[in-house]
Amino acid sequence: MSWTLDVDRGRQTWRYIDEKTVPTDVDTHLLSLKPPVRPYSHNTSGTTTPKGCDLNPAKSPQEAIHKAFKYFSAVQTEDGHWAGDYGGPMFLLPGLIITCYVTGYNLPDAHKREIIRYLLTRQNPKDGGWGLHIEAHSDIFGTALQYVSLRLLGLPADHPGVAKARKFLHDNGGALGIPSWGKFWLATLNVYGWDGMNPIPIEFWLLPYAAPICPGRWWCHCRMVYLPMSYLYARRTTAAETPLIVQLREELYTTPYSKIDWPAQKSFVNKLDMYAPHSTLLRGVNALLGAYEHVHSTWLRNKAIDFTFDHIRYEDEQTKYIDIGPVNKTLNMLCVWDREGQSPNFYKHADRLFDYLWLAEDGMKMQGYNGSQLWDTAFTIQAMIETGIATQFPETMRLANHYLD
Repeated sequence: MSWTLDVDRGRQTWRYIDEKTVPTDVDTHLLSLKPPVRPYSHNTSGTTTPKGCDLNPAKSPQEAIHKAFKYFSAVQTEDGHWAGDYGGPMFLLPGLIITCYVTGYNLPDAHKREIIRYLLTRQNPKDGGWGLHIEAHSDIFGTALQYVSLRLLGLPADHPGVAKARKFLHDNGGALGIPSWGKFWLATLNVYGWDGMNPIPIEFWLLPYAAPICPGRWWCHCRMVYLPMSYLYARRTTAAETPLIVQLREELYTTPYSKIDWPAQKSFVNKLDMYAPHSTLLRGVNALLGAYEHVHSTWLRNKAIDFTFDHIRYEDEQTKYIDIGPVNKTLNMLCVWDREGQSPNFYKHADRLFDYLWLAEDGMKMQGYNGSQLWDTAFTIQAMIETGIATQFPETMRLANHYLD
């Protein structure tokens, strides 16, 4: 039983093999199992093929460079690029896991096990929480979302890691003080009230491009996350109530769920997550948008919903359902499910989830993109040329250039 990395013109997906196999040099390198010891796949001298890694200390800088590129040549993927870990953020996986739960899409058990291992590996051993990224202090955003993720993946409430995380949450007032993105994800899961969110107005998308606040003028990642978020907020897309949902409502908060004053939580952010206080302008805008929610035109809102979904569909089709990044990838998938159910387009989305999942020595994570293949390969070629060693690795260079082409 082992994992192997499948590559296809830069596409990277980890596949679980339910039988005993010998890992490739690439798999061994990426999973930090041990240094490659089998013969190299590329000829590094023009006449001989090394039989394995020379781990003896180099006697000169040039020898060190040569040994380094010998190793690097051994771990080049078959399509010519170099694969690598692009993880770090802790707020990406929960979006994927919540989306899968809400839509009824079941990740393979092998992937679930590795995701659980990753989350438990990255849990803060001192207080049981998680932060914004793997080096951050524990906060409500990270802890509440990872807690929910572990429960959705099947861990019981009395699991030591889960219990420790719940204690951290309760010691710090529960999940009510989670920041806006956390409020959004918990609302879609049906464990947080939509009335406890500041509005995400969808009608802005109908503004002409000439308007200064037209979302089309915003930074690409900002607008492409706002697009599906505004759709889901307008639709109030929410998971069906299940016994697990009811349990999570009890576990996340220190106040009984039925007694929570949701509107009072709109701008409440726990001090652990508060990097900058809300400005007077922001509070004023949120108040105006909140008032608009009570008087908005149903006709105009439905028109905006149709408009935004068209743009979601455009992005899905143009990117082959990869989308601009991991955040709106799962949001777009949730929008497609809301609009079409488990349609062919939904399963096209589901198939590309695996492009974002990366397996490493610490478990399976969701990457910040679907990889950095072109970036890494281009810099590797540049380094080989700059050090004057490229001619000693002709097959490595040929494969890398073929990949770039």
